[in-house]
Amino acid sequence: MPHPISRSGIGSLGFLLLPLCLLLACAGSGPLPPEDPAARKDLDAFFLRFRQKIQEGQADSIPLYLSRESLNWLDDMRRASRTEAPKYLAERPFHEILGVLALRVERRLNPSFDDRPVSILDKLVVNSWPVRKSLIKTELGESRVRGNSGEIGLREAPNVPVFLFTREGGLWKFHLHKSLPLILQGAESLARQRKSTHLEQAILVLEQYGGVRVLPEDLNR
Repeated sequence: MPHPISRSGIGSLGFLLLPLCLLLACAGSGPLPPEDPAARKDLDAFFLRFRQKIQEGQADSIPLYLSRESLNWLDDMRRASRTEAPKYLAERPFHEILGVLALRVERRLNPSFDDRPVSILDKLVVNSWPVRKSLIKTELGESRVRGNSGEIGLREAPNVPVFLFTREGGLWKFHLHKSLPLILQGAESLARQRKSTHLEQAILVLEQYGGVRVLPEDLNR
């Protein structure tokens, strides 16, 4: 099957993908345990199917590929986007604040926005250019499997995990909530050069690179 991924992106966030130097800086040095070739083959096939769903814009299929933890995380994002006060929102990590504010802005601009998991995934994954580009255009390194955990890095830094997986009921699932901080590390690093808090950094990315304005009403719940 041909490698997926040739569709041009949406928006102007492509250059915010995590830079290789940041990946190399967090690389571990410990030896890896023996690999299971059959499990690696299954993981590679799973991730290829997942990436194709992203490329084809099939947000309705994505929940079937996600870990239970990731599905619970989506519920948390939904709740936070509806009710979380600024004090508590500001305590979240950068990638979560970015997601919550993106959902709030979308709901303000589009009052009919349906914030069930499929719509959230469409907004935060399928139509989020840095996430989409990382998932469908990245040149991958070899997958690695340790028991029920799997990981895949970049071809240029194969020992540094970027995409994380778990096996549930014998089937591979994607750890979206654990992979997003790595995917968005470049955006966070750039914003950190100009703003000191995660909240300010997320607003900067959305406004200057996402092309939307964050209003006071988007912060107050």
